[in-house]
Amino acid sequence: MITIFNKIAVLADIANLVTKVALEKIIKVPAPARLGDVPACAEAITPEWLTLVMCADYPGAKVETVRAYGGSNGTSQRRALVVTYNDAGKKAGLPEKLFTKVASSLGSRIVLGLSGAVAGESLFYNHIRGKLNLRSPKAYYAAFDKKALRTIAILSDLSDEGYTFPEPMTNPVTRKDAEDMVEQMAMYHGAMWNSPMLENELRELKNCYDVQEALNDKVGFIPCVVKGCERSRVVLPDSVYQRRHDIGPALMKALALNLEGPQTLLHQDVHPGNWLRDKDGRMGLYDWQVVTKGGWALDYSYAMTLILSTENRRAWEKDLLALYLEKLAENGVATPPTFERAWHLYCQQIFHGAVYALFTIGRSALMPKMQPDDYSLWAIQRVGQAIEDLESFNKVL
Repeated sequence: MITIFNKIAVLADIANLVTKVALEKIIKVPAPARLGDVPACAEAITPEWLTLVMCADYPGAKVETVRAYGGSNGTSQRRALVVTYNDAGKKAGLPEKLFTKVASSLGSRIVLGLSGAVAGESLFYNHIRGKLNLRSPKAYYAAFDKKALRTIAILSDLSDEGYTFPEPMTNPVTRKDAEDMVEQMAMYHGAMWNSPMLENELRELKNCYDVQEALNDKVGFIPCVVKGCERSRVVLPDSVYQRRHDIGPALMKALALNLEGPQTLLHQDVHPGNWLRDKDGRMGLYDWQVVTKGGWALDYSYAMTLILSTENRRAWEKDLLALYLEKLAENGVATPPTFERAWHLYCQQIFHGAVYALFTIGRSALMPKMQPDDYSLWAIQRVGQAIEDLESFNKVL
């Protein structure tokens, strides 16, 4: 429950962030000078600093110029970089195209910083990504500033390697695509299944319940979800709309239950817009900005109920779940859940994906516009129908 003391503390945190962001615009954040620094934006990256990042293992190599261009703004500022090197850098074959993500706006720092999720992406890229053969970007540098709550990731430019990033609403997902997605999730879930890394190298990574509780307390998340139900009523099944005030309690009960079983790494934002295609058309996953710890079904339910059309979900969901369990075993999980247990969890953990979509369209004025409204409505229609079909309220309340 949010008390008056919670509200005062949250307002103080937000006021502190507002002050920091304002001062950065007036005083300017110093240009990055050493490893560990987090630039204010891609345009602030200098050749000298990028030399530290890219050339440390190549004697004599040096970045001569760097230029940021293109991109978009959402929860993060996304920009491409064009880099030129001296002869030693060219001889080493260092990449001339890079991709950057910088979370520096007030809205992104409220969502990522106050929820405690700010460290997640850096932890993923610094400790996990290199161990997994995922169809996903590789990182050359990832860091976060604990005080300013800014983050940066400098990644491989997958578009230069033949990857494409199709628009979800015009990119039909085939049965083979869905199987690719299941295989990718089973790969990172299986690799981190009850891993000691979760309590060691990844000890700063929050669990899914704690992140959501912080969003509820500090960002006013649940009222935005209810507002999202109002704004999307035209696409929500009436049975779901009539229980709009139960969605928040159902979410928190489901997340509490999610912490009772085996724990693994969660991407936590596997909506259709975060999947890509490699040069052979195989599906891969990117944007690891809100990774957490928790039970596998949170990611799996989110992906299957938003990515698949309602018709295909109904036709394929049991086969795909069986495939996921097979792939878990192939990725080192000695005792995967039984199909019956997995089906129950799949139906139960649907609320996380639902509230992310509803929050996006029901966001407050302080929040960044993370997705176009038509995309949110398209996703909400799918997940809303899945909640009704799978009787998900009955699995938690």
